[in-house]
Amino acid sequence: MKVILGYLPYAIGCVAGLLLSLVVGAVCGLSDDVKMVESVALVVLGGGVAEWYWNELSRR
Repeated sequence: MKVILGYLPYAIGCVAGLLLSLVVGAVCGLSDDVKMVESVALVVLGGGVAEWYWNELSRR
């Protein structure tokens, strides 16, 4: 169970990145290829940033 909780910040960041990519794709009217690249990039970046931030908070 502790291992699963370790991935929670990353999963939350991925969901936030996915929601952001869907909003940006809908608002900007991007082509399908650009939407796909944007979605992957924002999901991975969102997860990475959330995990990094969580680790920084836990070190304090």
